[in-house]
Amino acid sequence: MRKPRILLVEDEIVVAADIEECVKGLGYQVVGAAASGAEALRLAAQTEPDLVLMDIKLKGALDGIEVAAMLYERHNVPVVYLTAHADAEILERAKKTAPSGYVLKPFDDRTLRTAIELAFEQHRRERSLIETGQRLSTAVGSIDEAVIITNEAGRVTVMNRLAETLTGWKLEDALGRSVADVFTALNSRTGSLQSSPIGRVLREGIGVGLGEHTLLLGKHGRNALVQGSATPVRDAQTEQVGVCLLFRAVAQRARDEDWGSAEHGSANRLVLLGRLTEAVAEQIISVLTSARGRTRASGLAKRLVDFAQREPAPPVELDLNELVAGMEDLLRCALGSGLELRTALSARTGLVKADPGQIELLLMNLAFAARENVSRGSLFIATSVLACDDSADSYAMLAVHPEGGWHPTADMPALDEITRQSGGEIRITSEDGAVKIFLPKVTEPLAA
Repeated sequence: MRKPRILLVEDEIVVAADIEECVKGLGYQVVGAAASGAEALRLAAQTEPDLVLMDIKLKGALDGIEVAAMLYERHNVPVVYLTAHADAEILERAKKTAPSGYVLKPFDDRTLRTAIELAFEQHRRERSLIETGQRLSTAVGSIDEAVIITNEAGRVTVMNRLAETLTGWKLEDALGRSVADVFTALNSRTGSLQSSPIGRVLREGIGVGLGEHTLLLGKHGRNALVQGSATPVRDAQTEQVGVCLLFRAVAQRARDEDWGSAEHGSANRLVLLGRLTEAVAEQIISVLTSARGRTRASGLAKRLVDFAQREPAPPVELDLNELVAGMEDLLRCALGSGLELRTALSARTGLVKADPGQIELLLMNLAFAARENVSRGSLFIATSVLACDDSADSYAMLAVHPEGGWHPTADMPALDEITRQSGGEIRITSEDGAVKIFLPKVTEPLAA
């Protein structure tokens, strides 16, 4: 197994020798020792270390804090500061470089080992979050709203292409930065700097709108009037773990289109995808603390990508039970922490003829509607076969029943729109507190 590779930056020769001996004694490999900032940058480029131990006070033009910022930007390498100085001004400057730790001199072997191991673990978690964020960004790339998602510290973890375009920031440059650096806005009427909506959401745990006069300052001087909202991202225990910022340039929408209204596209897959992205992000951020959790996060991200890439299609033969079972993770995300998902899938259901994308939209709309109308309870989804007098087992029925006091109806605008788009292949009724979706069963192979 390869030993972790560490670069030491210390301008006192005797002290550097002592630290190097200590690091080697702890089982790490020292790939070099630099006495100046310039030498540290050169050695880092040559040796590609896994971690840098950096003295803050260095002789020469660059001090340790400036060098650490350059190393993180160029090589994304974690830095642990070694310093005998703990005054507030130095620590405030150091914090802006997002260090992986501090060790105050003098220190012993145990203190140094703890700082190094914690730095490696933090860096692994950050990389995992960034990789998952990149998968999520791929999934939300086609949403017709700009999306930025932050962690609980207000640092960017997810950003889609439209957000890149409007802010002028590339995803790889924005990841890990404070959202205030990426999303900076003025009041278009007064010219004054607007307070960050992210800060308020993090402080108060509520959703807020951006208002009607928000001028987003693009990184390269391309400014745009935007509208949108910032909402909390919560984990399974309802703890706030970040913020989801959705926004759009005013010029991209019709003047008479009311942001957030039903006319804004309640049944539109892209808008629904925006809501689902936020819900999936809640789950992904909450499970990234373990290897098993990272596997589940990758699975959720993949399912979101599949949902995002689904295109309208002619009806095809599909296994209804398999489709519902494959959606369970996303449906649980859509329902949030307050509602449980229960299913009862009949083995007799078999194949149906339908556009799988339309069934997905129906179930997702019903899941989000249940989340909005039921605070506690469950969403029960069942499949069965409907016998007809003239053709036995000619229809399969998909029943969706929220249990918690709210009764959905078949004339919900989103459901009605999807039904009309199906060209009569999908029929919907509401009775006994449930929405029942009828799909033609496949009784013989479809003609090629």
